[in-house]
Amino acid sequence: MQPNREGFLHPVIDDTKCIDCKLCEKACPGLSPAYNENAERKTFVVQNCDDRVRYESTSGGAFSALAEEIIRRGGIVFGATMTDELKVVHFCVETVEGLAKFRNSKYVQSEIGDSYLQAKSALEEERWVCFSGTPCQINGLIKYLGRDYEKLLTVDVVCKSVPSPLIFEKYVEHRRKHEGVLSDIVFRDKKRGFQYCTMAHYQSHDKRKQADDCYRKGSESDEWLRLFLSGKIARRSCMNCSYQTLQRTSDITLGDIWETGNSQLDDNKGTTLVHAWTPLGKEFLEKAQEKAKVVEMQNRDNGTVRKNTIMLYQNREQLFEDAQKLNVDAFFAKYAPYSMTIMVKQYSRELLWRLNLQTTIRKVKHFIIHKIK
Repeated sequence: MQPNREGFLHPVIDDTKCIDCKLCEKACPGLSPAYNENAERKTFVVQNCDDRVRYESTSGGAFSALAEEIIRRGGIVFGATMTDELKVVHFCVETVEGLAKFRNSKYVQSEIGDSYLQAKSALEEERWVCFSGTPCQINGLIKYLGRDYEKLLTVDVVCKSVPSPLIFEKYVEHRRKHEGVLSDIVFRDKKRGFQYCTMAHYQSHDKRKQADDCYRKGSESDEWLRLFLSGKIARRSCMNCSYQTLQRTSDITLGDIWETGNSQLDDNKGTTLVHAWTPLGKEFLEKAQEKAKVVEMQNRDNGTVRKNTIMLYQNREQLFEDAQKLNVDAFFAKYAPYSMTIMVKQYSRELLWRLNLQTTIRKVKHFIIHKIK
């Protein structure tokens, strides 16, 4: 696997060894997507009972509750983590304490490395394995394994797209020029609550534990989040994603739910919307009740089967060319400028948060939307 000019890893064929068997094409989740036509969905909302786990998690800490059961059974858990070099990679842990590495979303495509190989090795030893990732990564694993395993639990996430690792490297370089030391990045920090998650930077792991940040901005003002959410730096294949479907091949899908309509759950600390597609997924949701509040709900999509809304950015070629030749400050000034409009959005949102009106406005918006429906 080698990065292309946009920073995304792509397979490179060694023509001297290729026998044209087409197995790589058959195993590719992009070229040969797979679906589970027998998927039968049950929908739940989940909140971890451990407040620290819930605070560290993107939403309600559902994944930690599920993964703890795998650890209890002597298994191994795979997920995306951020290295000390601020690169996102897939990694495995075998302890409950190690699960902290996987908490909170990483809005960068992770490098799978040899995780599929490690997962298969553990399954062949008849150990329990929980593998989490984007829907295409889960499909890649299933195709790599080539057969079903009774002790494999797969967990995917509601995914908008994966943005360029190359541009993220530029973002880190850009922020370090202004902040100096940068050891930790949290994409969905809850210091201001679940309703106003922010991008937060920390100069050490200890400072992160103390919530002592050196940078904090929301999705309306942070350069990386704005570029990611705009779709300008998304992987091209994400624009024709085959996996935003109800025929998921995973056992469980995790996503956000901002308002459940239940005042006892809507406490601004985070809730996970969970779809269980298989009997195994439903079994683990039942076991999760030992560690979390699990409430069954009427099925809702909440973006699980969203239509692709990412359009090819018309200046995409120029953007990635500029990423190679412009200095980082000039690049972000050009493609994510801090304009007067952005400034007004930022200060308006911060004012609403300080006046404790953010949650109220979201509830009113939620009520209006569902009243219309």
